[in-house]
Amino acid sequence: MKLATADQRDLYPDRHLNVFCAYRSGAQDYNLTRALISTLRWSRPELTRAFLERFAGLKSSSESFHYDLHACDYDDFDPGRVKDQVVLGISIAGRLAENLPPLDDAMYGMTLLSILRAPAFVNAPPQYRLDQIRRAMGRPKLTDDDLAVLIHTLEELEDGCHPDGWVFSEEGSGLCLLIEAKLTQLLDLSQLQRYSDVYFGRSMEAEEMKFATWEGLAEFIHPYADDTDPRTAFLASQLSDYLDLLGLGPFRGFKPYDFDMDAAQAVLPKFLKFARQVQAAVGELGLPIANPQITPTGARLDLSGLPGEVCLDLHKTGLRVELRLGTSRGGASDLPGRLAVDHVLEFTDDGAKNPLADFDGGDLQVRVERLRVENPAGEHEQAFVERVTHRDDLVASEFGEALSELRRQHPPREKDADAAGHHRRGRLSIGRLIPHEVAAGEASALQDRVTETLATLVQVARLLGGEASGD
Repeated sequence: MKLATADQRDLYPDRHLNVFCAYRSGAQDYNLTRALISTLRWSRPELTRAFLERFAGLKSSSESFHYDLHACDYDDFDPGRVKDQVVLGISIAGRLAENLPPLDDAMYGMTLLSILRAPAFVNAPPQYRLDQIRRAMGRPKLTDDDLAVLIHTLEELEDGCHPDGWVFSEEGSGLCLLIEAKLTQLLDLSQLQRYSDVYFGRSMEAEEMKFATWEGLAEFIHPYADDTDPRTAFLASQLSDYLDLLGLGPFRGFKPYDFDMDAAQAVLPKFLKFARQVQAAVGELGLPIANPQITPTGARLDLSGLPGEVCLDLHKTGLRVELRLGTSRGGASDLPGRLAVDHVLEFTDDGAKNPLADFDGGDLQVRVERLRVENPAGEHEQAFVERVTHRDDLVASEFGEALSELRRQHPPREKDADAAGHHRRGRLSIGRLIPHEVAAGEASALQDRVTETLATLVQVARLLGGEASGD
């Protein structure tokens, strides 16, 4: 990020400069609730009224509202006496888990939590954990999302029966909104019902409750960043940014803080939304690109019926878009792992034939790397770059040089193992770096640039796979 960019007050290089983003500590769901309640508390009351109408179905003319977090600290307020009583659950998907039992029995909940916290359970593979808890609960249809909300709910119940946030008013006949906020996909009905039992003195069914998604909340709050009231505008912009940097809002483009490599893992949920938008765009063009899978630095998308995969990676200097042959994991790819490189080398007679001889590569670059691979072709295959042995602009007439180098770094399968049991492999990458000023710019312009690049890389993959020659 350049100093001139930082002069724009709504752009900043580190996510922790957002007033709501916890630095080094803090549970995100609690902190996000605090951000929402604080924004409502310190903004003009019209924002709270609009929030109540949109998410609680309450039309209020109140000028004065009260707000709180967790256990209510007002001794002289009885939520059971107000007329309008609403429980609102907010999560990623904004709906209830369908496969969880009631958690009214405290001993049953403690037993489940002890199982879920046992070291043998925590350290087991995900599918094993899911199978075990299905059997323990007698719930064969339990999903990963169900399990995630179950764990979160049981841990919160240890601290007592407290909603995450409160909004209430005693004006007129009164109103009270209890908020349960989760960063899981789903919500637990029994937890929400417990709030209505304890605080409203009556049992609520799911049909009486309200549910919302974080993305819906982000869409609601975003326009208030331009509010005429300076404090409301500032808080709304900060909350909007906070939802964005957590990947909970709709994708509106990358911000400078997304290119902070110290926070690379934190930006992945947002990056996955971007990758899905890109996949949808190239799908409309009929390109054979499958759904994205998250990686440590971005996302990968399999190519159906073609060698290799396409990868989108965030770098400090921009967004790299590449076709890679040698490390795809399978999925929709017909040539996973080393099979893609084997196929290309066989088709080109180890580089003697140049399938890109008549191709206009524009500003593409080509790279060859030597990899050390553990557990080749296995479920837990891991590939490490030992050395970049070739890196240059892609000049079509000279592409044979890259193929020859790929052959040198890619021994036949029967000769690729060393004395330590590691396997050597070559990887071929072709692509371009979209510079930071474009990658952090307007979202539609970035998507158009990435879509154009992917269309070019699919053409390259077809040439390398032999489609153009009829092989």
